[in-house]
Amino acid sequence: MEIPNFIFQATENLVEKPWGGEWISLLKGFRKKGIGESWEFSAHPSNPSQVILKGGTAKLTELFIEAKKEILGELSEKYTGFPILLKILDVSGRLDLHVHPSAKVAESFGESEKEKQKAWIMLSGTAFIGFSEDLDQEKSEEILSDEKLILEKLNKFNAGAYDTFLIPPGVLHSAENARIIEISTNSELSYKFNEEKAKKAIRLNKTEDFEIKGKKGKIETEFFSAEVIEVAGRADFTINTFNLLLCLEGYTTLRSEKGVADLQKGYSCLIPASTGSYSIHSERAKVLRVIPK
Repeated sequence: MEIPNFIFQATENLVEKPWGGEWISLLKGFRKKGIGESWEFSAHPSNPSQVILKGGTAKLTELFIEAKKEILGELSEKYTGFPILLKILDVSGRLDLHVHPSAKVAESFGESEKEKQKAWIMLSGTAFIGFSEDLDQEKSEEILSDEKLILEKLNKFNAGAYDTFLIPPGVLHSAENARIIEISTNSELSYKFNEEKAKKAIRLNKTEDFEIKGKKGKIETEFFSAEVIEVAGRADFTINTFNLLLCLEGYTTLRSEKGVADLQKGYSCLIPASTGSYSIHSERAKVLRVIPK
């Protein structure tokens, strides 16, 4: 199957949330309040993205089945499904306190979804991630039933542009008045702090800074890597699996041997392994590049 060198979403994949704001819709060129998330190239069964192909559109989930080798390249034997979920978050207010269970905890509850491993690249706002002290087992019941008490016990980070955080399974977290790029494995498995299941999933011990704080503009996990690249002129890349690009600042042109495409601020592009090599051209731009492992 021949697929484009540069794949774009046919429509924006937007999700309304009680804590959503107006920033995402303005970023995408229209005005609508209450948009909390933009799912960029989602192959999650609950909310798959539609992508543009020659002569029409298709769900990314369907395209992946048809063109798995072309998309994944050298990782085609490793994954049975599209492995990455990329989101833009606009938290106007406070994000629900929640936790992602470990694989072991998820299995104990008979969950069908796999463990969610994720990272945040903050554009602005406050992040609450993990406990700032060990929680006493006896007192934890009282603390975990009171959102205000929990927030007082969490590590609080006033994030600057492109500060990065890893959020391992078991670590309770939230964000406030924040704009975030979220990169994760392709799972939505999550428990709110006041759910019964969350009590078993939450790690009660202190979360150290070195466990969660990453380098500015750069993330490395065993599942994916991500980096904010500054382009002033031209940047060249040779790939052996797919790349996801999200333009964060400025305006860019993408070029390969067989194609040219524009990528503007707030929009993303999936570059399949079959493209082989490509370049990003801009007078000045910042582009997030995500690569699965």
